[in-house]
Amino acid sequence: SPRRWSLTPMTDTQTVPAAPPTPMTSIKVRLGDLGLAPENLRFKEPADEGVPQLADTILAAGVVIPPIVRPGRKGEQAFMALDGRRRRFGLLLLRDRGDLTDDYEVDCLLAETKAQQAAGIMLPATEHAPVHIADVITAIGKLRKSKMETKAIAAALGYAELEIKRLEALAAVHPNVLKALRQGRLTLKQVRLFARLPDKKQQAEIAQTALDGHFQDYQLRHVIERDRATIDDDRFTLVGMERYVAAGGRVSSDLFGELPDCLLDPEVLQTTWRERVQPIVDQLTADGLTVFVGREAGFGVPDGFNRLQHVWERDLTEDQAKALADARYEVTRLSSELQDLDPWADDAPAAMAPVFTAMTAVAGAPLTRDRIGAAVLTPSDGFGVAVTYFSVPLPADQLPDEVEEDGDDEDAAEVGGRYGRSYTDVEIPRADVDVAGSSHVLHETRTDVATRGLIRDLADDPGAALTVLVAQLFKNLALHSSGSAEESAAAINATAYRRGTTPAIPALDGEVRARLDARRASYKASGLRPIPWVETLAHGDKMALLAELVAISLNVREGRTTSLRHAARAEAAEIAALCGADISAHWTPDDAYLAVHSKKQLSALLEEMEVEDDRAKALKKDDLVTFVAEAAAERQWAPAALAWDRLPAEDEAEADDADDHDASPEVTERPNDDVAEPIAA
Repeated sequence: SPRRWSLTPMTDTQTVPAAPPTPMTSIKVRLGDLGLAPENLRFKEPADEGVPQLADTILAAGVVIPPIVRPGRKGEQAFMALDGRRRRFGLLLLRDRGDLTDDYEVDCLLAETKAQQAAGIMLPATEHAPVHIADVITAIGKLRKSKMETKAIAAALGYAELEIKRLEALAAVHPNVLKALRQGRLTLKQVRLFARLPDKKQQAEIAQTALDGHFQDYQLRHVIERDRATIDDDRFTLVGMERYVAAGGRVSSDLFGELPDCLLDPEVLQTTWRERVQPIVDQLTADGLTVFVGREAGFGVPDGFNRLQHVWERDLTEDQAKALADARYEVTRLSSELQDLDPWADDAPAAMAPVFTAMTAVAGAPLTRDRIGAAVLTPSDGFGVAVTYFSVPLPADQLPDEVEEDGDDEDAAEVGGRYGRSYTDVEIPRADVDVAGSSHVLHETRTDVATRGLIRDLADDPGAALTVLVAQLFKNLALHSSGSAEESAAAINATAYRRGTTPAIPALDGEVRARLDARRASYKASGLRPIPWVETLAHGDKMALLAELVAISLNVREGRTTSLRHAARAEAAEIAALCGADISAHWTPDDAYLAVHSKKQLSALLEEMEVEDDRAKALKKDDLVTFVAEAAAERQWAPAALAWDRLPAEDEAEADDADDHDASPEVTERPNDDVAEPIAA
């Protein structure tokens, strides 16, 4: 009879036993027989920059994780790596360096079945959990606690000892710091900042702010860098490492190489800097000044002296203007001679001293009722020293006759103190306001609401708003107005561009200033106040005045090659593109501009102009300046460096900035009740 088959359906409780996985076989593969399988997920990628470090680790500890290989096929090497591409690169690098040979045997896992080979390709890449740097730091800390020496750890891992020391320092931070790093609340760079804090309690408190989500990087930097003198200190510019160490100063380097070397003896630095500036002190003392020295800029006015006030150059007498121009030229000439001066040279301060005498003349040229009486020397990042001048009143018997007559004019509204003379151009009528019975709160509320109402109405009248804007800019930039927000209904403020006491260039900003002077004269002749006067202008004149006022407020000057104003430069390029700016249409390089260039830089300008003349190589500096100026004028040419929309790469960092010796009489210092200590009278 035929055999009968009985099929019994499976119930939910029945399971099919799974076949046990077949383990891969451990084998040893000769390095010369180990290739890279094209199935490898990163087969086409070249060796990365971390492979040399991996090679060092393999040389120290061997291949810790065996590569997964399959048997080679026709035309392939005996074994092909499905996983272990970077380990193979590291081994090949060791072979090329001569540390290994092709006969070196590599422990591998052999994937024979299709399933094993598929797993060897995919699983190491997809199932691997990356090790967080915080875990690496913790692990190295544990190795050190187990008494394993730094050298042994470095040798075992193939790392440089310095790198192990850096990670070890991070392992010593408070656990909250590493916890915040693991959570992504702190960066590795910020953890290095924590490692510089010796107080673990302070580390924990600041790290907790990161865990709470309100950590501020600058707060930590302030704690670390407070009262810390480094080689970036302005005083170090004049002192130098050799002189500082010879005086007994100690230096420490940052473990992580991120902060400048620290000067552990700031008093040694200060004492040495004061010794270095003594030739300048002697020069200024010989010039009849009382000399003070301060650790940093911003000291208050010394007792018995006055701060130099702002001066309107158009109010100077002809003799004062000529004296000021001559003094400025002398500062420029002397400064240009110091371009190649090494501030660390023994004779550097003595060589710089004549410049300070010339700057004294610049500061004193505009004075009428005063003379320069004191100088405060402070560190500066130019040549390591800067000067601020202060004045003293002249005795009555030394005042010029015309000044004594001016002093009797009680109707003149003088602005600016003793430094020059200027008179307000804006008549201020006295308001008649009934405040009887009103409290301060009521008065403030009334004026607040009235202000908001005026804002609403002005916002609906663009023509009136244009008038207000132009009038406000006119007051700030063309009239002798204080510019105080308390004296104006509009809170718009602006400042006319100036570079200390450097005069306007006639063909450039001088032309704009001349136009504004003419408009100022027209305004004064009208007898009106600014807003009514602007409203009387034709729309074309109003727009022309607006353009002049906005233009004279531009400021894209950079005081240092290390202080690039990237945002301002971007706007300057946009403005230049908008108005089709071309400085050569108005001006070509003159002697004053070229004098601050070195001979090498002047030769580069000739090359830029494509001037080939062997005579230029034999000329002295002053003659070469004239030669370049004449060549530029003939070609109506200006350097590319002066065109904001096509600036070249910064390649003139070696040129000394004339601002390092700017003797501006307009001093803006932060208030400070401390006065520098006198070192010479």
